[in-house]
Amino acid sequence: MPSARRRSVDAGKRLRPEQAALGKVQLHFEFQQDLMKRIRLAAAEQNLSYSDYVRKIVGLSCPKIQRPRISLSFGASDLEALAERYGISEATPQRLKQRVMDEVNHHLSGD
Repeated sequence: MPSARRRSVDAGKRLRPEQAALGKVQLHFEFQQDLMKRIRLAAAEQNLSYSDYVRKIVGLSCPKIQRPRISLSFGASDLEALAERYGISEATPQRLKQRVMDEVNHHLSGD
């Protein structure tokens, strides 16, 4: 039977995702504007994020997309502007989210 010390060491090897993330290094890259545009377009054509596209170029693995989504951050003034734009007197984040989704769908469908 393993000792208590051995069990605690083995348990420590299985890191939770948030613990594993602490061991990563984040690097920020600034490419020239024309190169950034080419990266964005090529990544979109391959249904990849910009960072996953660059990882692919340099031979690194890319995590499989679990739920493709776009995250937007809205400040109080943004929420007020959207409520005014859509004529919503009692605007909740859910109502505004639906209206934004509707407008984007309409814009891109060409209707």
